Amino acid sequence: MLETIERGLERGLRLLAYAGGLVLAALALLIIYEIVMRYFFGRPFRGGFEMTELAMSVIVACGLPYTAITRGHVAVDIFSRALDRPSMRWLNALVHILGAVLLAILAWQSWKHAVDGLSYGDATNMMGIPKAPFQFAIAVSAGLFAAVLLLDALKALRPTQKAEETP
Repeated sequence: MLETIERGLERGLRLLAYAGGLVLAALALLIIYEIVMRYFFGRPFRGGFEMTELAMSVIVACGLPYTAITRGHVAVDIFSRALDRPSMRWLNALVHILGAVLLAILAWQSWKHAVDGLSYGDATNMMGIPKAPFQFAIAVSAGLFAAVLLLDALKALRPTQKAEETP
């Protein structure tokens, strides 16, 4: 059951990560455009810095949950041997649950901040791009990351199946 949920979630998060890759490609094109305009035509693109900041928030928001579900983050396994014992499963699950709770709070606060910004028209200084869609993206990303950690906690709590030895 958990494996089916994880596979479906991973497929969806992979598509989200691909969307982040497209934003990264668009950002590369924007940088090339900025360089050409500045050095060959003496006409710098004044909103490039703002667009880069906003694009980076989308790239991170799109890639973070997928990186979590594929365990692509840097990890230091100091206690892994001790935590692999069945009696210590609860500690591993507790760490995942705490992470999920913290990310859920981050998602909730980010969502509130985006709603507030939307209500008073928060926008970038030079180009006047509304910030709310990017803040909503961060909130959704944190929520998806929390869901991945909750799934990991549930997986950590279930008993491990030992593979049968073949003769």
